[in-house]
Amino acid sequence: MLSVAFIGVGNRAGKYLSCLPADVKAAFLVDPDPVRLSQAAAKYGVPADACFSDAETFFSAPRNVDGVIITTPDRLHHEQAVAAIRAGYPVLLEKPAAASQEEFDDLLAESERTGVPVSVCLVMRYYPFARRIKEIVESGEIGRILSIDHTESIGPDRMGHTFVRGLWSRKDLSGPIFLSKCSHDVDFLLWLAGGRALDVSSEGGLTEFHAGHAPAGAAKRCLDCPLDCPYSAVKLYRDRRAWVAGFNVPEGRTLEEVIEEELQTGRYGRCVYHCDNDVNDLQDVQIRLDNGILLRMHLDGVSLEEGRRTVIQGTDGILRAQGPILEVNGRTEDFSAIMDLPLHAGADRLLIEDFIESLRTGRPTAAPLSTTREAHRICFLAR
Repeated sequence: MLSVAFIGVGNRAGKYLSCLPADVKAAFLVDPDPVRLSQAAAKYGVPADACFSDAETFFSAPRNVDGVIITTPDRLHHEQAVAAIRAGYPVLLEKPAAASQEEFDDLLAESERTGVPVSVCLVMRYYPFARRIKEIVESGEIGRILSIDHTESIGPDRMGHTFVRGLWSRKDLSGPIFLSKCSHDVDFLLWLAGGRALDVSSEGGLTEFHAGHAPAGAAKRCLDCPLDCPYSAVKLYRDRRAWVAGFNVPEGRTLEEVIEEELQTGRYGRCVYHCDNDVNDLQDVQIRLDNGILLRMHLDGVSLEEGRRTVIQGTDGILRAQGPILEVNGRTEDFSAIMDLPLHAGADRLLIEDFIESLRTGRPTAAPLSTTREAHRICFLAR
């Protein structure tokens, strides 16, 4: 039986833990939050002496483990991945792999020097809809790619929860939003187009979610607000029970009590126009590749729509992809049956199974670190 260690046991780790094959066990868990750590340990049968509150202690001695999955905050990725490499543990690292070009290159150099593989959680390489787009491109049906226009509409729930109220709302604590949110989008475009960026231009800013745009009468906390707002924390958490998987529920308390506490005094009960966020909510990035292809990316955090829209112009036709529908030269393919399935329509499970298979056989995964450098470089330039 293979064994893996999880560094970080938050919401994303919970998804990956649920995807572990039956013959793979979570042997070690690391997280500074005692509630998350104890609840994950109980759920996955990890003994107390295999649980650690900090990564430094875990890496301080040899552990009987075949690989390490790192899902900690972005700014910890480099340090913890390097520690895993030096301990000889193959790594699956949540994106983005590093917070700067220097950190990324140091991580890549360490992996190449030691021969310890690092893979990146770029889920779009496993997403059935994206894989079908790549199949069509590689088939030659639309000819040679001339340009790709790609829009990422974050949507009000994710934008408000993650990038305005949440842990990715400040550049000094997490990083720029284009790196945090769009590193897998840029990787997807390069996966389709190939090439290396000759020029990267970027324009954007914080245009909507600040006090200057607060509606008249808006209160500083949603509980106190009389307005009907698409960003209402009361509607999101209390009424719809959405985006609450990351809320810690200590023993003896209920989820309802935790939600009420957040609404009254927590970061997630704040009005989106009265937070301390500073990441962009709109950004346009244009990339000219050395193979002649032009990429245009639009990050939209203010639209009430959610989803991706991709238009690929080829010499022999056009591919349009939005939501569950693919249009190619006048014909359509409908992915409605799978789009809303859990775990990114099964892509998370494919990602984990790919990593586990690489541990068994030694073959590279679909997203080794070396193949993600250019996408990361573009994100660093676009910040």
